[in-house]
Amino acid sequence: MKKITALCLTFVLVMTACADLDIENSNAPDQSRALASPSDVESLIRSTFLTLWQALHVQGAGFLGMTMADAQTSSWGNFGMREITSEPRVAIDNKSSWGYATTLEGPWYDLYGAISSARDGLVSLKAGQEGGKNFLSTADDDKRAEIFAKWVLAVANAQVALWYDKGFYVDGDTDFSAAPTTVSYSELMTSALTALEAVATEAQANSSLIIPYEWMQISSMTMDDLAKVTHSMLARYKAGVARTPAERAAVDWADVKSHASQGGLFAPVGDGVYWWSRTQYWSGVSRSWGRADYKMIGPADKSNGYTNWLGDGSDATIQGRKAFTLDTDDKRITGPLDADGLQTEGAYIGNEYRTRLIASRGTYHQTYYYLNKQRAYAATLLEPMHDVTQAELDSYLIEAALRGGDAATAVTLINKTRVDIGGLSAATSDTPLGSPTDKPNALDGSSLWAMFKYETIMETIHTNPWLPFTQRRGLGDLVPNTPLHFPIPGKELEILLMENYTFGGGGDGSAARMLSLIHISEPTRQAEIS
Repeated sequence: MKKITALCLTFVLVMTACADLDIENSNAPDQSRALASPSDVESLIRSTFLTLWQALHVQGAGFLGMTMADAQTSSWGNFGMREITSEPRVAIDNKSSWGYATTLEGPWYDLYGAISSARDGLVSLKAGQEGGKNFLSTADDDKRAEIFAKWVLAVANAQVALWYDKGFYVDGDTDFSAAPTTVSYSELMTSALTALEAVATEAQANSSLIIPYEWMQISSMTMDDLAKVTHSMLARYKAGVARTPAERAAVDWADVKSHASQGGLFAPVGDGVYWWSRTQYWSGVSRSWGRADYKMIGPADKSNGYTNWLGDGSDATIQGRKAFTLDTDDKRITGPLDADGLQTEGAYIGNEYRTRLIASRGTYHQTYYYLNKQRAYAATLLEPMHDVTQAELDSYLIEAALRGGDAATAVTLINKTRVDIGGLSAATSDTPLGSPTDKPNALDGSSLWAMFKYETIMETIHTNPWLPFTQRRGLGDLVPNTPLHFPIPGKELEILLMENYTFGGGGDGSAARMLSLIHISEPTRQAEIS
């Protein structure tokens, strides 16, 4: 961690250096000496993915992503959830003095820590190969380290574009002595996707090379496997980068379909110390953290409970919302009624007939339902941590089919989870296609678009924590005035001598108020809490 921190700070300082501050530290070795040893370079490259993983799954921003999407609900202050996900939505406090500033800073510095280390590793590899010689033990070792570092660079750059409005694009050829400039999320993502596509090709060309277990916590992973995961990432980022329905509609869905069809699953195994998932653990072990938002499960309610809970969407209605019990056939939400007529635990969710969250912080946060989808992982912290699942890949295939008018394919894929896991009635060829503006709905008589939205949120919650947010952002289903992305953290803006700015709350970068926002069609561990 000290090495990673030092590299992060070095990256920031170099990128923000002023000509006036030309001070030599005679006690600090230069990069050429610090990374002269092949074993040091290989260790540096190996470490980059853990830094990236921690940005994705250990930084608390993951909770903010799930609650901003109203897939999981919480009114605890941690990570800024209470402030940013209360209603009406407010702008992010982007001052460096904000009590939860680390929510924005943590992912930023972890991502650029991984980027900086991967870039340094590539530069050292290239320097060590001068004259046509191998730098590491064998040519295969050199190639494996090179592809791995390029993969981390591309994914980390893509993640910056997914979360932040702008960033610095860095690859193995970036000259840190030159003055850096920020680029927009769209430009940053375009560059990252080009790099990812090149990695997929190169990994496939070296398909038999084995990635050691300790590099990714996955047994017997080959470059062929990495190529498949790269296709998954390409589908994720090409679809997820959209900030608005117009941007989502403009995505090349045939291309997304191609990548999703070639994609592979991704689930590093936890060790309970460094390799872990904060969101999957706390939402699996603590019923005070893992609360299912009614906007995720309510579309499966057969009674008027959810319709009444939504009301007319006015501020008064929102503040008056109270927890209720759904009448639902979805086996993920409830099992059979017990002898007392109470719902038993479903496959992913349970009703404990209590709310746990504090009423004074907004009864609209309160819900009887807890999320228990990751209980197997949470019990030991030694199980696979699912980041890419088949349900996610299928979601891209479904959306591509719906946008292309291919109802038959959409029906087949929707029923994989709707029927086989949820036990709901099957969608059929008679089910109306609907449109991207349809709100999530699991009930008979709803459209394929509505069923798709419900199934995707239900199946991807507690995998990669930002999947519900990126889908709802791109399809226009976020609560009005929700921030569409993060600003560059205030602390970093101060270092860069840039003016502070923010998003959400009705200003720039806020989710729009969509027509028919509330319409749904009728049927035909605890210590972290503050």
